[in-house]
Amino acid sequence: MCSLKNKFLDISGNKRLLMKNINPLCLLSADYNLAIDMEIETDTLNFIKMFQSGKTFELENKEGRIIISGMGGSGISGLIASALFNTIGNLQVIPWTNYGLPKWVNENDHVICISYSGNTAETLSAANSAIETGCKLEIITTGGKLEKLAIKNNLNITKIERGHQPRAALPLLLKPLLYKIGMPNLNEQINEICKLELDVEKAQQIAKKINGKLPCIYSSGLLTPVGYRWRCQIEENAKVLAINHEIPEMNHNEIVGWTNTPMNIAVILIRDNNESKTIKNRIDATKNIAWNSKGININEIYAKGKHPLTRIISMILLGDLVSIELAKLNSIDPTPVRIIEDLKKVLEGN
Repeated sequence: MCSLKNKFLDISGNKRLLMKNINPLCLLSADYNLAIDMEIETDTLNFIKMFQSGKTFELENKEGRIIISGMGGSGISGLIASALFNTIGNLQVIPWTNYGLPKWVNENDHVICISYSGNTAETLSAANSAIETGCKLEIITTGGKLEKLAIKNNLNITKIERGHQPRAALPLLLKPLLYKIGMPNLNEQINEICKLELDVEKAQQIAKKINGKLPCIYSSGLLTPVGYRWRCQIEENAKVLAINHEIPEMNHNEIVGWTNTPMNIAVILIRDNNESKTIKNRIDATKNIAWNSKGININEIYAKGKHPLTRIISMILLGDLVSIELAKLNSIDPTPVRIIEDLKKVLEGN
């Protein structure tokens, strides 16, 4: 039987053969007696390599409001950008995950529409609304209807690499977005990201702890979108429900729900070494009152890195790996999302 001997995996090499001295098929068969589609796993193991891609982008400096339209695996880029600029930037960056655009949007606003496939209905609707309003509109996509719309209207379009699941292509979507917005110290932050290591062993340990339980994921501040990403990846890759909430907001509502809570729950706390003393005290108090007093196990994980973007990416990468390991524990193929495709077909027929 194959085994994973090393804690950290080398992600150099091509897409289908990623690690030294390890048979890629063992990634899915080792210890799980499972052989399934490798697409999501290989893309995840190539996550950092995507940041290292040779494609370069010009750093722009925008002013005013920036609205980022995107859904699902494409839309998470907007949530990350918003969290970053809420923390360290001087721009108002607003994620939008619905049809059209907010009524307050006007011709002075910048709109960036992100859709990996280029065919996302909500994002296409937002792009058309931006054109009607006279906004400054830019597109990030692999092609599809968004590309055709951009060409027809002579819009600024950034084409990215095809051949990935949208949720696994986050670096390809996020990197040009942050360059377009004008993220401070972006090159330095990406260089630090490229030094991150994949801790598959830690991901396996977390997956085993939360397997068969409802994952309840909490984060705060800069790492708020990370909790949401963990939830989405667990739901899409492992095909099980998860919940997430933000601290301190959950202290004003959800914490009451822990008064009489079944024990078949796994708490995951995503933390930042740079969190303020106020937030640290609040999180520690929440742990003691909501969970420790009831004997509920807490999986507490700290982000790595000096720079904000690195800390976000370190936790996203770990969560992506956890979701895949959780899928493997239950002989689930992480790649397909058939229920989403079925829903799209129904909606397209209406």
